[in-house]
Amino acid sequence: MRLDKKQQDLIDHNYVVAMGLLISNSIIGEFFNNYKMSIFNSGAPSNQFNIAFVKETTTKPEKHIQTWEQFFASRGLHFRVSFRPGLEKDFESLLVQKGYKENRPEPVMTLSHLSVKTVYHKDLEIKPVSDLNELSHFQEIIEKSYSLPEGSGPYVITERIMNLPDVKLLVGYADHQPACTSMLVKTGPVAGIYWVATLEKFRNHGFGKSITQQSLVAGEERGCEFACLQASAMGKPVYESLGFDTPYHYRNYASPEHKILTGYTG
Repeated sequence: MRLDKKQQDLIDHNYVVAMGLLISNSIIGEFFNNYKMSIFNSGAPSNQFNIAFVKETTTKPEKHIQTWEQFFASRGLHFRVSFRPGLEKDFESLLVQKGYKENRPEPVMTLSHLSVKTVYHKDLEIKPVSDLNELSHFQEIIEKSYSLPEGSGPYVITERIMNLPDVKLLVGYADHQPACTSMLVKTGPVAGIYWVATLEKFRNHGFGKSITQQSLVAGEERGCEFACLQASAMGKPVYESLGFDTPYHYRNYASPEHKILTGYTG
């Protein structure tokens, strides 16, 4: 999908809004947001979901770094820093000096048209999450699939999230057992796809592809015009098979270990 600036802004906005909604409506999460930067704190001891996201250019990168280091050090959490394309250039030398390590860039994948039909998979029944029992299945799957701390699922995905008006949770069942998940977050014309996960014993059956398709159907039904997601290495080929491409990446840097072990010292 060839993007103009407006479309890219809409996609990045979906990411910020979706992460902010999910984090701030969890039990232990926090969401800090201003014009230049967003901070997502899941409360879990994993930098996968503890993120400082740089959204705009700045003449004071040192001040940005101090803000996110103080925030996460005061909570004793590892984190990562993520940048919209090109914004990392003002920070790279400072991050290297401070011991940050660059991670694999995060592919931002897009699908230009949501002309997706409901796909019937004979071995999978996909249901929208509508009660606490189904919510518990969603929580269990994402906890295990994303290697979250045991018992953290209900803290991360709450009943409040299930009831948000522009969010739709889906669970796929194989042989009547919870097998996979996907989530739609709508912002304007954008269908953001999140929390795509399949339990290990149910992988390699096309379940992830099917439940992602169903989230796209839900987006089209709600008036979305195109879709976006951030892909893992495992998920990227699945999304490519659905027609997603990768117009750009978010550059990522992992926090230095000593910032947590000794606390922030400036």
